[in-house]
Amino acid sequence: MAIKKLPSTGDAPRSTGVPESLVGGGATDSAGFPWAGRTFDHHGTAFADDDGSAPEAVVRAVAALREAAADRSAATAGDYWDGLRRLADRHADVIAALGSERLLVPMLAEAGDVGRTPDGRTVEKSQELSIVTVGAPDGRRVLPVFTSVETMRRWHPDARPIPVAGAQVGIAAAQEETDLIMVDAATPELEFGVRRPALRPLATGERYEPAWADDAVFAEFHLAVGAEPLVSAVGIAPADRESRLLEPDVEVSVRIASGLDRAALAELMGRLQELWASSEIIAERVDSMRVRPIPA
Repeated sequence: MAIKKLPSTGDAPRSTGVPESLVGGGATDSAGFPWAGRTFDHHGTAFADDDGSAPEAVVRAVAALREAAADRSAATAGDYWDGLRRLADRHADVIAALGSERLLVPMLAEAGDVGRTPDGRTVEKSQELSIVTVGAPDGRRVLPVFTSVETMRRWHPDARPIPVAGAQVGIAAAQEETDLIMVDAATPELEFGVRRPALRPLATGERYEPAWADDAVFAEFHLAVGAEPLVSAVGIAPADRESRLLEPDVEVSVRIASGLDRAALAELMGRLQELWASSEIIAERVDSMRVRPIPA
């Protein structure tokens, strides 16, 4: 777990023991803010009237995405491509909604300096608030953010919600070289992963185009195998239709000559990987991929 430290809150110890704000089960959190009637008024920002519930625009966009992802009808080629276009548009709608709404960044209190009272008790002289990133299965850092206080508490009941504009979350992730953002982790019906190529659209408001629906990306994959006699066709498709970061971003299907043994197939896949890795468009717009060879 990688943690970025923020300045200390400066909580001073009491000479007679641990501050009430640090005693579990109290009426306030570790910073002294009451749990009852929790709003974001103390921030003195545009979020002062925010009650901590999920923005409706984000909830609707994620629900529409899930519906489109579940529709795998492919009676004809036209139905398939129309469905793929709808799915791409729903992904773009979620990014647009996230970028225009408030998100909650979780912060966790950690003990800072410690000291001793005159009677020998150990107390915390200060606390630090930490923004937490977690590790993805591939080793990359993931920034968890949330649409509501409720979903954040499901993930970590002690996290303090810090309201941040969605566009600013995208900027911060890019600046910190955090490739992935997971929205509403631990809430399967709502969770949505923002991949590295979507960080710029999230921050700027430009329309997001998933790599698997991008004509320029497909052209690059096709161009790279054009001079390879063992490959007759290549195609790309979404591997993670709901964008929950459970699968790679793109599935690449490669139709290859029949009769290749294991060594020849491995050599061919290695050459293709090198060709694709040399493409600036693929490197920029494809977050991750898996390759599926299909015998001709």
